[in-house]
Amino acid sequence: MTRQESSNPSGAGVNRPPQPDVQRIRLAAVRLSSVDLGHADFLDDAERQLAWTFASQVRRERFLAGRIALRSHAAEAAEVDVRDLQADYVCRECTRDDHVHGMPRYRAGPRKVTVLASLSRAEDWCLVAASTDGQVLGVGVDLESGVAAGFEGFGQVALSAREREELQKVEPALQPGFQTRLWTRKEAVLKALGRGLASVDPALVDVAGSVPLLPVQVAGTGGRNRWVVDAVDPGSVGLPLSFTAAVALVVKPRS
Repeated sequence: MTRQESSNPSGAGVNRPPQPDVQRIRLAAVRLSSVDLGHADFLDDAERQLAWTFASQVRRERFLAGRIALRSHAAEAAEVDVRDLQADYVCRECTRDDHVHGMPRYRAGPRKVTVLASLSRAEDWCLVAASTDGQVLGVGVDLESGVAAGFEGFGQVALSAREREELQKVEPALQPGFQTRLWTRKEAVLKALGRGLASVDPALVDVAGSVPLLPVQVAGTGGRNRWVVDAVDPGSVGLPLSFTAAVALVVKPRS
């Protein structure tokens, strides 16, 4: 994977070998329209039932395609057949324990190996990540098409004071792209924590630097854990170059 320097979201990026922590995950892009929806039989019953909560057929099919792609990717990471995965999602925002919504997690094979995963959809594409590394505590990815967060007023509602200061240093013509890169980092960080924007003010998630700054009510008690937050070069995973993507990992502290 070719990545941008995580300490500078405004930069164009430089090519350098992945950090060891980033190599703890598998990352891939999948075109949703290329996914065989017949493979929905591999999903858990509750996942298929969840698909039917979408009134739109287009949204229902995109949901199923993303779940199929994620499950296949997780099976590859765990080196098991896709039929040997059991969905065990965890939601930290509600008490509904159906194991198919929230932060993606699977139990793989007879040994019930834990596979942490993440999924993000944008237009006809999805970005998927998975890890079986016991040092990884959380995985998050986010994918946006074009400059999705490049609208006026975005900074006032979604950015921290430090992020707004960094935004002012960027040429006006480049600010939409900068804002979108910040947004993908925020989303990836929250997904790695198993949190969502429905309950977290995005302005509280400061990703201007290489390590996110988070209040305790967002980060929880894992203050000693390590973070890896980085941009994903879309071309390196086969995405259209107009897309913006980020990955975040929570890793156990070094002993």
